[in-house]
Amino acid sequence: MTRGPVSAGTQRRNLTALLAAIFFIASGEELWTRFVPNYLEALGGSVLAVSAYGTFKDLLDAVYQFPGGVLTARVGPKSSLLAFNGLAIAGYIAFALATRWWMLLIALPLVMAWQSFSLPATFSVVADSLEKGERSVAFALQSIVRRIPIIIAPTLGGLLIGSFGLLLGIRSALAIGIALGVAAAIVQIVSYRFQQPKLLSIAQSVAGAAALDPALKQLLLADCFVRFGQGIGEVFIVLYATQVVGVSAATFGLLVGLAMLTSIAVYVPVARAADAGRREPWITLTYGFFALFPLALGLSATPGMLTAAFICMGLREIGEPPRKALLVDLARVDRKSVDVGAYYFVRGLIVFPASIVGGVLWRVSPHLTFFVAAGVALIGTLIFALTLGRRPRAAAA
Repeated sequence: MTRGPVSAGTQRRNLTALLAAIFFIASGEELWTRFVPNYLEALGGSVLAVSAYGTFKDLLDAVYQFPGGVLTARVGPKSSLLAFNGLAIAGYIAFALATRWWMLLIALPLVMAWQSFSLPATFSVVADSLEKGERSVAFALQSIVRRIPIIIAPTLGGLLIGSFGLLLGIRSALAIGIALGVAAAIVQIVSYRFQQPKLLSIAQSVAGAAALDPALKQLLLADCFVRFGQGIGEVFIVLYATQVVGVSAATFGLLVGLAMLTSIAVYVPVARAADAGRREPWITLTYGFFALFPLALGLSATPGMLTAAFICMGLREIGEPPRKALLVDLARVDRKSVDVGAYYFVRGLIVFPASIVGGVLWRVSPHLTFFVAAGVALIGTLIFALTLGRRPRAAAA
């Protein structure tokens, strides 16, 4: 079946519905997700349990991407997005009812459904709704909608923990997240108006999944190093801030909000510049901040230094919308969800052991964890700068 004509109004409506769903789900998730390491410890888990959680989370993030892209190509974006939302809500309920740390690991495959399964579908919606010269801005708007809740929700989550204690506070946050997940599902059911797309069979999706554009493979290689570096320390950020530097959960939430405000401030102007010119220099810059942030964090010994590090954390996102737009540009027409899924599948499989590496390094020294993370991310930055970053404008266009 061929793709039917889609009006500009319908495309914009779908994009608006997607942004609304992302906002609701992110608002609920960010109330509690950054405190999961503390939740694990409160339920009897050790530092190794935290590492296992981070590793399993990264593994699921990898494994889910390609099936998510295949399913989207098979049934269309509306059905796939609603299914992923429903699975995530079931996972939130299981998290709220958990009484032992290992129960969180069992429920995690459900919790990760929206975040990971849905990513190829969201990329397809953006690609189908906008022309090539508008995609960086579209991804910037998506990132802003995703991060506005991060400014507020972690602080509110920290206040819930401060008011009700760790267990009851996180469970209260999960209850709010469940309600917002249901609201997101309602918005999607009512608002999505997709024409029947050209559907691919599972066999068609799998057969050709490895035939990615050579430039997309170069982007993937650099991204793998950068994200491995990120994964080494990411799950330990909250522990470093609260246990090594000694800030409160509420203060940590404020620092995360500061990082997100920094990201939001640069998203749109950078995206506009990237759409009007070249995307590659901004991607090089964003990768550089992925290396600088863990270095700054590992050197932080006071709340003031920690604040500066979290500003660097926000600047990691300066070139993310151009990177996503470049990924979509390089993906094949009518196979965008499959190519995006394959890209993130490979990246995730390579990156998921990073949390275990971080756990081993953490037991040696919390500072060493972040110094090694910075070094690995720097390698990815150099790979990109010396390959795609040097492409002439004509080749990049």
